Amino acid sequence: MRSVHAMMSSVIDYAGLYPPAQHDPTTTVDLFTQVHDSGRAWMLGRLVWPAAKLDELSTLSASHAPVAQAPTTEGAWAISCVCAPAGSAAFAADLKAIAAFNARHEREGESAMRIDSIEMRGESVAAIERAVTEVPEELFPYFEIALESDPRGAVAALVGEEAGLKFRTGGTTPEAHPAAGDLARAMVACAAAGVPFKATAGLHRALCHFNHAAGATQFGFLNLLIGSALAWESRIDEGLLTEFLTTSSIDRIDFSNATIGWQGARVTVGEITEARARLVHSFGSCSFDEPWNDLVALELIRAIVAGGPA
Repeated sequence: MRSVHAMMSSVIDYAGLYPPAQHDPTTTVDLFTQVHDSGRAWMLGRLVWPAAKLDELSTLSASHAPVAQAPTTEGAWAISCVCAPAGSAAFAADLKAIAAFNARHEREGESAMRIDSIEMRGESVAAIERAVTEVPEELFPYFEIALESDPRGAVAALVGEEAGLKFRTGGTTPEAHPAAGDLARAMVACAAAGVPFKATAGLHRALCHFNHAAGATQFGFLNLLIGSALAWESRIDEGLLTEFLTTSSIDRIDFSNATIGWQGARVTVGEITEARARLVHSFGSCSFDEPWNDLVALELIRAIVAGGPA
């Protein structure tokens, strides 16, 4: 379906190093390479990697990533680098390490990779405002904020900036999971202000469900993505978005080739594409197979090993 393809295109930032999978660096690079070089790559976004391990990524990528060739390299890896908190001394050091990494991997003969986005905690509005002025224009920063607090100050700080927010939507403990209303509030605030965001954690399944290992109800990535598109187009308000984020039945969502709808609210392929570009950029996951397989089980994409467009 074109609508599902538009919703899921380049959406999963692969974070295999992080819990609950917590793969070692070698396994993480191997798994990223397998997807990147397969017919399933249309759903893959960036490789998420910590600034502290950039030298290790340079070494591990040598036999996996394409070799850099001027002026551009087909299939170069896009990296999202996880940095120290905004405004810290370690953050400044991370920016220097990123610049050195990108300079190295632009050279012919090196692995073709580029860090083009960074992720870090934004522990105050002042820290976020200061960090925006420090980040080089070639990097797109995402600032992680606490969803239980009013997000409007952080959102306002990023209006008109080439930057976005990061929402932690789950984890390995019940306490790591935000309330649906808090997540909806932040999403609606971003939609109203035109500030993009990415999400991370607890989004392995397509729809809201109870995860026994985490001991908590977890959001689905379709709840997040479809809800974002509906909010971007002002088809639902904060209260309805809160309800949609906890929708657990595929039967309540109307999928067609050209549109996706819920309770009479509907978005077209063009509107979905715009919402993905301008509001909900991606979500981080330590597994690629689980989201993929869940969509296959729901018969929303083709059940073939090599993957391909929905």
